[in-house]
Order: sequence, then C-alpha cells, then structure tokens
Amino acid sequence: MQLRNGFSLIELMVVIAIIAIIAGIGVPSFRNLTLDNRLSSTANNLLGSLRIARSEAVTQRTAITVCAANTDNTDCADSTNWTAGVLLMRGSEVIRVIPGAASGLTIASSHDDVTFRPNGTITPTLLLTISEAERSKTHQVKVNAIGQACSGSACP
Repeated sequence: MQLRNGFSLIELMVVIAIIAIIAGIGVPSFRNLTLDNRLSSTANNLLGSLRIARSEAVTQRTAITVCAANTDNTDCADSTNWTAGVLLMRGSEVIRVIPGAASGLTIASSHDDVTFRPNGTITPTLLLTISEAERSKTHQVKVNAIGQACSGSACP
C-alpha cells in the first residue's frame, strides 16, 4: 500500500472553485457596505460639527458661523457646495476645520453658511444633502430654527 502526502490536483481545484464562488457572492455586498459606511460617516461628521458649533455659541455667548471652506481652509467660500470642507468660525477666527468629503461624495447645502446665535438658535433652517454618485444614494442632515441638528430617521 502506497502512502499519499498532500492533496491531488483535482481536490485543490475544487477547493479553489468553492473559494471563488463564495468570494463572488460576498464582494458586491461588502462594496455596498463600504459605500454605506462612507456616506453615514460623512453625515455623522457634519452632524457632530454642527452640534459642536451650537454648543460653542451657547457656552461662549457669541455667534459661531458654520460654512463651506475655501481652498486653503482660511475663510468661508461663497458657495452652497460644502464638499471641500467645512469651517467653524468665531468672527474671522477659524475655530475648527472639518476635512472635505471622501471621494465620490458631494455635500450640498441650502445656504452658503449658517450662524448659531448665543442662545443656540439659527435663521434660516439648514439642510445638508450628502450624495453618492455611484449609486445615486443620499443622506440628509437638518438643522431646525432652534438649532437642533438631526440626521436620517432621527429627524421629525
């Protein structure tokens, strides 16, 4: 009787075929998961920034402006496209710089900027729409007149 060590070529090919089938089923689902996480992460980053701006306005008893960043992140851009980044400003002083959206995402705003008053309110209300071109999927961040920011299904 002859002793065999290892696998035959046929056994190895069957295992490789099974791995290929499983990978073919799993990769598209993983891609969608990655894209959904990128969209949610950008929305949550904006939501957190808006909440920080409101908190700073109330705590410091001064107006805080949130706006689209210019190319060198030193001043507000006169644009409703917030894809390049977002600035939190106290007067002409930049308090915080929020980096731009990940590639493939765009952030559109209903206004060039929004200013939180010392009591935490804003005028007018703000709507940010984060869009993903690849799957035509969007996510919204809203700020109502009393300054509360919400996102997704948490918004009334």
